[in-house]
Amino acid sequence: MRILAKGETMPLEDMSLLPRNYKEMINIISKPYGLILCVGPTGSGKTTTLHAALRHINRPDKKIWTAEDPVEITQYGLRQVQVQPKIGFDFAAAMRSFLRADPDVIMVGEMRDHETAKTGIEASLTGHLVFSTLHTNSAPETIVRLLDMGIDPLNFADALLGILAQRLVRTLCNSCKEMYHPTKEEYDEVIESYGVTAFEKLNMPYTDNFKLFRPKGCNLCDKTGYKGRIGIHELLVATEDIKRMVQKHATVEIMREQAMKEGMTTLLQDGILKAIKGFTDFKQVRRVCIK
Repeated sequence: MRILAKGETMPLEDMSLLPRNYKEMINIISKPYGLILCVGPTGSGKTTTLHAALRHINRPDKKIWTAEDPVEITQYGLRQVQVQPKIGFDFAAAMRSFLRADPDVIMVGEMRDHETAKTGIEASLTGHLVFSTLHTNSAPETIVRLLDMGIDPLNFADALLGILAQRLVRTLCNSCKEMYHPTKEEYDEVIESYGVTAFEKLNMPYTDNFKLFRPKGCNLCDKTGYKGRIGIHELLVATEDIKRMVQKHATVEIMREQAMKEGMTTLLQDGILKAIKGFTDFKQVRRVCIK
């Protein structure tokens, strides 16, 4: 059971996105139409991220409608409805009724089935900006999942703007976190997790200056060493090359490789960068990321 307090909308700049991810995210949400997906397990902050994106583009001249289950965050200027599957008012039905009113932006709580996904893609191809979520582990896996659902690859490739996968990791308490020099074994483990070739580009050799952070515990954090949570992200932008791969039903590995060539950092890499900066520790990153 999830107990939901009335949520406040976070600004997009407070979402701890790395500079490349923030720039690309602003770029895709500013487009007039297309499909943007936010993916991850339950409780990974997908709704919060989508509402932050909507807040960024929320202007008096923009008609933004959302169908959610339930409405967790309310925003001034948005028309928000809660779906009621028991009476046949599900996400697909909500979207069909939205389209008759011709909004500029539509947010659908979740693409649970083929019909919702198909309607969402059709809406994004007919001049609407569509936001939605899915429960998948990574951005490239989302493409394969939707194609396996029976979505037309040509339409999907045309509609897709980007996919943001995310997780939440615990942040180290600022009052008591401890900086330390890791052992060579720890350093090697970080490199292996990040990817040897990719880590070389960061230019962080194993010297006395290489530091990591660990929890200690104080009265402010109830002796846990952690206080609050931070997002780690993986943003796949639908470039021409990615779109061609979607049309050809390319495998997850091939799409991931191409996206990384184009600047995507994986969830694990994003988490490691945040651990090196002292926001969290490597153990927390490994706990939430599936290698």
